[in-house]
Amino acid sequence: MQKTSYFIKIILLFSILFVDAMAAKKIESIITIGAVPVLSSFIFVLGKGNLIKNELPNQFKHASTTVKFYNQVVPHASTSFVYGMNRDVNVEALLKSNPDIVFTMDSIVAVNLQSKGINSIALQWQKAEDIKKIMLLLGDVLDAKKQAISYLNYFDEKLKYINSIIKPIPKEEKKKVLYFDYRTMTTPHLIVDWWIVNAGGIPLSDSNRKIEKYTFSLEQIIFTNPDIIILSNPNDIDDLYKNKKFSTLNAVKNRQIFAAPRGIHLWAYRTSEQPLMLLWAAKTFYPELFKELDIQEESSRFYKQFVGYQTNQEELLEILHISNNKGNK
Repeated sequence: MQKTSYFIKIILLFSILFVDAMAAKKIESIITIGAVPVLSSFIFVLGKGNLIKNELPNQFKHASTTVKFYNQVVPHASTSFVYGMNRDVNVEALLKSNPDIVFTMDSIVAVNLQSKGINSIALQWQKAEDIKKIMLLLGDVLDAKKQAISYLNYFDEKLKYINSIIKPIPKEEKKKVLYFDYRTMTTPHLIVDWWIVNAGGIPLSDSNRKIEKYTFSLEQIIFTNPDIIILSNPNDIDDLYKNKKFSTLNAVKNRQIFAAPRGIHLWAYRTSEQPLMLLWAAKTFYPELFKELDIQEESSRFYKQFVGYQTNQEELLEILHISNNKGNK
């Protein structure tokens, strides 16, 4: 589905729900359904995480950093309720809790909840420029326009900073980068191609694709021969190094396999941590060009400024997978 149709949906849902009602009612309770860490990350950076009234679904509790952020920012998170995943929504429980607004990433869910009298809006995006539109929309909905603009200014500032450094790199000298899930051999989201390109790399997934998921064959990976491989799971790094099928790859021979950081959510995915992913990727691709960039310090500042969360050294090491990545440079 193309970007334009996503925002037609958003605008329609926004018009239906909020033209009259928003002015009359201040948002004081929010429920997120589906990709809870992703949706919540945008609410967090607007300083409204304290309004979220639902727990993390179990499938996201395997990531300790996600749990730490969520429990710190969302009051009484561990004693709250999970209202559903994807289209399996507990409408009866939602009606009983009577939230001011429900956020989902599924327009069908949003329309169904509206038909039950539950204020809801679907947020769907594929690329970073879509994120900017969502932030402005949420800034209006949640009365946090100042915070939204501050975040967008930060995003633009970091993008310009990276571009000023990588712009002189000739195309033939740019690093070929593969981001994928080693177990499924897939690249899950279009936004992966965006941050690879804007960090100065050449993505090995099909950058002209319209669908989110792209699946690789072993033959494709061997033929394209990536210079750098970034994995979604840090526990897969050693397995990939030991897999003889990948032994001819430049990324393997030069020990250039890394795990993408994970904070509120996996940075490589469609989260509000996208500026941090750009910075981390640029420094990972071209460490000599970004010697002055301290990604730990930058991450700490980001979470303190936008989330109100003061990370300690141990948490930063965990977020950045330092123990997994340190032997690869």
